[in-house]
Amino acid sequence: MAGKGGMIINDPIKLKIYSVDCPDLTIIDLPGITRIDVKGQKDVEKVTTEMAGFYCKDPKTIILCVIPANQDLAISDGLKLARDWDKGGERTIGVITKIDIMDKGTSAKKMLLNEEIFLRLGYIGIVNRAQEDINNRVPVEVALKREIEFFNKHPDYRDLP
Repeated sequence: MAGKGGMIINDPIKLKIYSVDCPDLTIIDLPGITRIDVKGQKDVEKVTTEMAGFYCKDPKTIILCVIPANQDLAISDGLKLARDWDKGGERTIGVITKIDIMDKGTSAKKMLLNEEIFLRLGYIGIVNRAQEDINNRVPVEVALKREIEFFNKHPDYRDLP
């Protein structure tokens, strides 16, 4: 369904989950903006950018803009696109990843406190599951506990809301 020969196609895979405990919500997981054609792809940057724009321009869409913590926010291509599609930053949430693997002496605290590039909905930090954890089938619940421990014990993050 994802396309033959590494091609990216705009054909949604739909998954319906029913629950009396959850609001009606549609989640769209888009491919990242890919820059270089591989394996016979053609114009992959244009295709992925247009696909993301199709969904993110919708004023009812909340954009989760994923940014690695070791990247300066001011040079984030994803944040630039989110700001193009959400001019006032009213419906974009910044998701700061890889906080646990930042260089020693660096911190994502200003990002998480929304002090660098303002988004009305702010930023949230996450610790990604390591590939080794996935390979070893570490349950998601265990990974989530480790993530909470990381933030609770880290001197830069333990006092954040």
